[in-house]
Amino acid sequence: MVYVDKTDIIFRMIQNLDQCFISRPRRFGKSLLVSTLESLFSRGTEMFKGLAIEKLWTDVKYKVMHLDFSYISCRTADEFDAKSRELFMGELRRLCFPPQIIESCSKCSDLAMMAARAFSAMELNSLVLLIDEYDSPLNLNLQDKTVFEGIRYKIRAFYAAIKANEGNFRFVFVTGVSRFNKVALFSAGSSIQDLSLNPLYGSLLGYTEDEIRHYFGEHLRAATASIFKISCDEVTDSQIEQVMDELRRHYDGYCFDKKASVHVYQPWSVLQFLSPDGCHEFSDYWFQDSGMSSLLDNFVRFTGGVTAGDCSTHSIDWNSFVMNTDLNSPSNRAAVLTQCGYFTIKKSTDKRVRVGLPNLELRHAWAYLLINRIRDANHIPDELTDSVDDASLVLRKPDFSVEELAVLFNGIYKVLNSRNKILTEYAACDTPALYCLGSGYDVRTEVPEKGGRADLTFEFIDRRIIIEMKCVREGEPAEKKLSEAESQVLAHDYGSYVPAKPLRRFAMVFSVPLQKIVLAKEIEAG
Repeated sequence: MVYVDKTDIIFRMIQNLDQCFISRPRRFGKSLLVSTLESLFSRGTEMFKGLAIEKLWTDVKYKVMHLDFSYISCRTADEFDAKSRELFMGELRRLCFPPQIIESCSKCSDLAMMAARAFSAMELNSLVLLIDEYDSPLNLNLQDKTVFEGIRYKIRAFYAAIKANEGNFRFVFVTGVSRFNKVALFSAGSSIQDLSLNPLYGSLLGYTEDEIRHYFGEHLRAATASIFKISCDEVTDSQIEQVMDELRRHYDGYCFDKKASVHVYQPWSVLQFLSPDGCHEFSDYWFQDSGMSSLLDNFVRFTGGVTAGDCSTHSIDWNSFVMNTDLNSPSNRAAVLTQCGYFTIKKSTDKRVRVGLPNLELRHAWAYLLINRIRDANHIPDELTDSVDDASLVLRKPDFSVEELAVLFNGIYKVLNSRNKILTEYAACDTPALYCLGSGYDVRTEVPEKGGRADLTFEFIDRRIIIEMKCVREGEPAEKKLSEAESQVLAHDYGSYVPAKPLRRFAMVFSVPLQKIVLAKEIEAG
C-alpha cells in the first residue's frame, strides 16, 4: 500500500561498494532490503517503476544467490554444517548451476568447501551473493561457548571462500543483528565493508519523520481521526501534530550513525499503528511482537536479566562497541543491547559513544523485564499481580477517584515491597512509577517544573496527571505532610506547561513504617 523510496541510498551503496555488511535490530527491514537487492540484480527495474532508482539503474542481470541463515536452527556445529549445506545446495539447484558443479558440491563435507568449489567455477563479476541474518545460528547458541565458537569458525571459513573468489562476485551483501569485530566475524583480509555506523546509511533502515509525513500522510490523518473519534474531514493540523508528538515519544529516537546525526523511527511499530486494519493505539508493537529476539533472550538469560541501571545512559570506548565472547563485560553488555535495538546511540565523540533507551516503547520494555525479574526472584503469586494489573486500568479512566489511586499504589507496594533487598533503590515514587511504566503508561519521576520537580508525572495524549508524594516516619503527623505537598503543587503550579492539557493533581503521603499510602487528596486548581 505504501513504499518508502530509499532506492537512491541503495543505488549509492551498490555503486560505491562491492561487498558490505549492515547490522540492525529485528523488524527494521533488513530482509526487505535483501529482497529489494535480489529483485534489482535479477530483474532490473521491472518492479521499481516511478522510484528514484528507475532513472539511475543501468546494470545487467545476474544470478543472485540468496542465503537466509535464519532458517538454520541448530544446537551443534555439525548440525549447522548439515543445514547450511542443504541451504546452499538448494540455491545451486534453483540457480541452475552446471550439473557437475552440483554433483561435486554434494560430496563436500562442509559449507566452506562447497562454497569454494561453486564460487571458483563462476565467471568474473557474474554472481550476486546476499546473506540475510548471518548471525542467527550464533545467537541461538550464545550461552554455549563451545558450540558458539564451533559455528563461528565454520562461518569464517565460508567467508574465506568468498574472499578467495571475490573477483567472481558483482556484489556481496550481508545482514545481521550482531556486529562482531571484523576479523572475528569475517576472514582475515576480507573486503567486506561494515556500514552499520556509517552516517551515509543511517536512514537506510527505519523511517525518518519527513518520510512518515510524506509517504503516510493519508494514513496519519485516518489514525488521527480514529484517535479523536471524528471524520477525516474534521481533522485539524493541530491534532495531527499531537499524534506526531506521540509517535515521536513512543517510536522515534533510534540512531545508527557514529556521528549521532540521524534519527529514525521503529518501522514495525509505525506500520502497526498506522495500519487501516489496526486500532490506532500507541502500543508497544515491536517489543510485544518480536522485540525479544534470540540474541536478547539468550543474553538476558546468561547475564541474569535486565538491571535498574539499564534505564540510564552508558558511555563506552568506540573500540569496544562490538560484540565479543566475554558476555559479562560492561562494554559488551552495552554493545549487545544496542545491536538488539534495546539501546541506541545517544551521543558520540571521536573516542567514546553514549548509548541508552531510545523511546517510550523501550522504557516500557525495560520496566516490564525488570518487574518480571523481581517477581521471579521474590516468588510473588500470580493472583496478587493479577489484582494489581486490574487495578492499574483505573488510570485509563479520566474520572478515577483518589481512593482508586491509593488502592492501586498500595497494591503495587505489596507486589514490589521496598523493604525487600532487591528493591532498596526504589522509593515511594519509584516503585509505582516502575510498575506503571511496565504496564504501558508514560510516567516519569522528578520532572522539572517551575521552581521545583514534580514527583510523578503521567502523560496521556489528552491529559496529564501530577502526583506530589511526601513520606512520614514513626511519630510524624501525616496531615502536615499532606498540606505541605498540596502547598508545593499550588505554589509552583505543577503540570501547567506546554503542551497544555487537562490536568489532575494529587497529594499523597507514604508511611515508611507501614509501607503504604495513608493519606491522599486531589488538589483543586488554586
